Amino acid sequence: MTATVDQSTTTRTGRRSPLTAVAGVGALAAFAGAAVVFGDPIGGAGTAEEAATALETSSVELAAVLLGAYALLAIAVVGGLAARLARVRDGAAVRLLPVLGAAHVLLLATAFVALAGAVVVGRQVLGGGVSPGAAESALLITNVAHPMSAWLGAGFLIAVVLAARTVSRPLSVVSAVFAVGLLLPPVGWAVTYLMAFWFAGVGIWLSLRD
Repeated sequence: MTATVDQSTTTRTGRRSPLTAVAGVGALAAFAGAAVVFGDPIGGAGTAEEAATALETSSVELAAVLLGAYALLAIAVVGGLAARLARVRDGAAVRLLPVLGAAHVLLLATAFVALAGAVVVGRQVLGGGVSPGAAESALLITNVAHPMSAWLGAGFLIAVVLAARTVSRPLSVVSAVFAVGLLLPPVGWAVTYLMAFWFAGVGIWLSLRD
């Protein structure tokens, strides 16, 4: 009877689950879809009026929904990573992972949600289109949320390095490279977008390790 229980326990703990891999790949797909749908409609705008006009014809609402899906799926990967590392060691770094990871992706989503909010209010609530004031306010929120997302993302990755240094050297090295990139102003915004690949890779790694 003891042997049977031990064998079943070993089978349960050794079973691989595809859920984190699905969440990671789904996060990457959602982010890629948001990037394609949104494009760069306000890239050439030089005034608030031009930005408002550009937002009128954009698909920023759909991009915001996809970014919300990205945030949820990425948080699922963060939770799986925290649970995996907690089995090996417990400390401040492991406990900070869910907080910093969630803050990172939610602030990135906020950068798009602010623009979508300006469009929705202008079209559906006021019925007069996007006003220059609403566009300017949305852009202000975007330009605050985006760098904050990069900073918190760097803090999250540093926590990953500290928590995973005895678990997986490749994970620690890749996370350290991404953290440095997020802290460099010239490339930090681009690395924020590349974080979708990090979540996909970690999700697959977690499924294989489980």
